[in-house]
Amino acid sequence: MCSWCYGFSPAVKKLKENYKDIDLEIISGGFSPYSKQVVDDEYKEFLAYHWNNVNARSGQFFDHSMKFISDTFRYDTEPSSRALMVIKELLPDQDFVFLSLMQKAFYVEGKDITNGAVLAELAAEIGVEKPVFLERFHSEEMKLKTNQGFQFSRQLGVQGFPTLLTIDNGNIKVITRGFQDYDGLKIVVDDWLNSQHVPLPSNGGSCSGDTCEC
Repeated sequence: MCSWCYGFSPAVKKLKENYKDIDLEIISGGFSPYSKQVVDDEYKEFLAYHWNNVNARSGQFFDHSMKFISDTFRYDTEPSSRALMVIKELLPDQDFVFLSLMQKAFYVEGKDITNGAVLAELAAEIGVEKPVFLERFHSEEMKLKTNQGFQFSRQLGVQGFPTLLTIDNGNIKVITRGFQDYDGLKIVVDDWLNSQHVPLPSNGGSCSGDTCEC
């Protein structure tokens, strides 16, 4: 539910494809967990403005009708983060796939991904039975683990999304903050790999600027 992360996702996908030796892991920072923010006309204009910016920079499509809006919808990013935690537990090699499904469902199809039933439908698309998903999704253990993930993100010093960083023996290095297209990202990643003397693989809460801030 972070629009700049959605814009950044094609670059991350190409990074995974072209740098298979790099072990990428998603850490759910939360963005705006437990928010009670309603999407009234003013907030809808706010979202549309930033969605236009993301579209202009990344080319990612947005459905501005925002069909997810309802009397009960709140811009709470905890449920989708918790759903991702469930998938990381049940099908850890499908976490990026599931993230992409959630982004498409929200930004393109206008689905309410704060709704457990909607999230269970998406999980079923990658082979997780709905009852299995929902049992873990609604568990107190998974709620706690999700909150711990938010705290871990803060401990890493992440203040905006997306952030790409490395952790090596407790040493944290920020590679990029905010949106990057793939060409820009490749330059930064190559510079980091060269500085580490690592051989390159043979195959080569509010949003502003180009980042969504906590």
